[in-house]
Amino acid sequence: MPRRIAPLAALLVAVGCASHPGHDYRGVATLAPLSDTFRSWRPDGPRTVISRRAAAPDPSAECVPFARDLSGIAIVGDAWTWWGQAAGRYARGRAPELGSVMVFQPTEDMPLGHVAVVTAVLGSREVLVSHRNWAGGLEKGRIDLDRPVQDVSSRNDWSSVRVWHEATGRLGPGAHRLAGFVHAREVPPRDGRGRFEVAEVR
Repeated sequence: MPRRIAPLAALLVAVGCASHPGHDYRGVATLAPLSDTFRSWRPDGPRTVISRRAAAPDPSAECVPFARDLSGIAIVGDAWTWWGQAAGRYARGRAPELGSVMVFQPTEDMPLGHVAVVTAVLGSREVLVSHRNWAGGLEKGRIDLDRPVQDVSSRNDWSSVRVWHEATGRLGPGAHRLAGFVHAREVPPRDGRGRFEVAEVR
């Protein structure tokens, strides 16, 4: 029995670890205050390296713990709440930075929203992200590393994006609304009484 399962497991691992072709990572900055987990995966810049155990789909795995562990941003709760929870705790912005968390707005098909970690900024309208549980069906819970996301908003303000679709090997046809980006740096206290200043970068 184990011998019959092995080829299927190997296939799932290969799908989970497949890298997106065509991106040149030379010169990609690695200056953001990233978590130890992020640095251990990418000590020399963005690349696709992850253990086989973690790469296999896990239907119970969610995007939030993965994004929290990878970015070092200590927020808990449903993905759509991250934007509001970050106010006064972490810098927020409308443009991506290396190591920031992309916060998706909830939809009928995605009522809890979604979060993904920016692993490279390739231009004003394209980034790579690493995230978990974007796929559905038999691939639910899969980890996808360094996958393209493209800004398709009319004002180039990252309010609407298209996300890489692994099954077709291209960007998905549908656009997804973003709340914004939570950056991996804390907001300093405004005064000595523990109150915090809300920092929002536009």
